[in-house]
Amino acid sequence: RAARAAGTAEPGSSEPGWAARYVQAKGVAGEMSFDEYSQHCFFLETGASGMEICERGAECALSIANLDDFVECAAQWWLRDGIIPQVEAFRLGVEDVCDSTAIWAFEAEELQELMCGATAPQWTEKDLKQHLKFRGGSNTGSPLLLVEELVRMTPERKSQFLEFVTACPRLPHGGLAAAEIAVVPAQPKGSLPRAHTCTNELQLPSYDSLEELSAKLREAMDNARGMYE
Repeated sequence: RAARAAGTAEPGSSEPGWAARYVQAKGVAGEMSFDEYSQHCFFLETGASGMEICERGAECALSIANLDDFVECAAQWWLRDGIIPQVEAFRLGVEDVCDSTAIWAFEAEELQELMCGATAPQWTEKDLKQHLKFRGGSNTGSPLLLVEELVRMTPERKSQFLEFVTACPRLPHGGLAAAEIAVVPAQPKGSLPRAHTCTNELQLPSYDSLEELSAKLREAMDNARGMYE
């Protein structure tokens, strides 16, 4: 901070590769240091483009000296000022559907469950066998292993499984039946499961044991957080 206040170079700001590490820039751009990358940035939404995040932001160049100010302005824009129209539209939409003051009788958690689904998904072996849609023929017992694994999952893992397959960690209103999760065979045998969240489809390879399925599914879910296909 002292270096920034003085306007001098801070240790590390001139090291190459900063752009690749922190903003996932590719190619030549990824080799840039912060000092080099910031030459193309201003007080805009993304640094390089978008709406101004402060008064006359398009004229305010980013540098190591004002980096703290940029982070504060960016947070203010992305988390408050920049989403005010969307939040207001959402509020008006809720009031349009339910203009009764009775809506305020609900707790926040109750409204969340009504609109977004249950936060702690629950299901039984019977629920899974009844509502999971197994397609594409037999897969050497893997569907039965999947059901067994899903039954013994912790609530946190169940939420993670739902997010992996549907991009949402909650069951919709109506529960597992409304989720319409499809399970289809995949190749090669023993590979990682894959998911298409746009169709709520789990592509499940064949496994020799419950332990193998559990390990592969856990690895796939842990490494796919926030990345949906």
